[in-house]
Amino acid sequence: MTAGPRPIVVIVSAPGTLDGVDALLRRRGAAVVRLVALVPRPIAPSRWLPRLRRFAAPDTVVVTSRFAVEAAIRPWRRAAGDAFPTVEFWAVGPGTGAALRRAGVRRVRRPASVGASAVARALRRRRPRRVVYLRSERAGPDLARALRAQGHRVADVVAYRLADPPPWSPRDVRRVGSASLVVVTSPSALELLDRRLGRRRRPSFRAEGRLVTLGDRSRRAARKLGFRRISVAPTTTAHRFTRYVLRELEDARP
Repeated sequence: MTAGPRPIVVIVSAPGTLDGVDALLRRRGAAVVRLVALVPRPIAPSRWLPRLRRFAAPDTVVVTSRFAVEAAIRPWRRAAGDAFPTVEFWAVGPGTGAALRRAGVRRVRRPASVGASAVARALRRRRPRRVVYLRSERAGPDLARALRAQGHRVADVVAYRLADPPPWSPRDVRRVGSASLVVVTSPSALELLDRRLGRRRRPSFRAEGRLVTLGDRSRRAARKLGFRRISVAPTTTAHRFTRYVLRELEDARP
């Protein structure tokens, strides 16, 4: 990074998302501010496990966050024992893939790019499959609908909820307004960011603030809200993501 004022990168995410990125960015001279966007709340397995038992012998399990691993994969594995499926598991990014492996899943696959839509593209040319899709209530049914449109049979299972965090401080809101770059990791994080900017700051930030999103779904949500300066990170692997953010910071310099 070239000499000049220290750039500020704000990351709006659920706890633990993009692990390892903060230290790498600070090492390259950026100031990093973390703002919690979502607090995961598991749903009792007794609410959704019976549906999985009725949906016997899946070919594929799709997991779009590491919170789904903690809220769903681990209790499903405990309940199923030796009957836990040994099929392919699709993870939307490296963090989710690593969480699956820590939970004892061995056949973990990832799409070429980031996001749930990338999983749908990866499965588009596969023969019709029986897919278990584990998600939060905020993720919505879009991925399940896309997979069904491709001919797959899908069990769309809501295993956890996402609650809003406590209010951000006025200082946190000011940090967002003065940031060189704001990373939002999901449409829900984006919606919270937009809401907490407030009426006074929101119009100027939508016009001038630089956003980095993870995946096309967040990019589309940002466009719909009126944000103009948006880029999509091609990866969430810590070193590659850091290099991408550093390039974006260089481009943002006057």
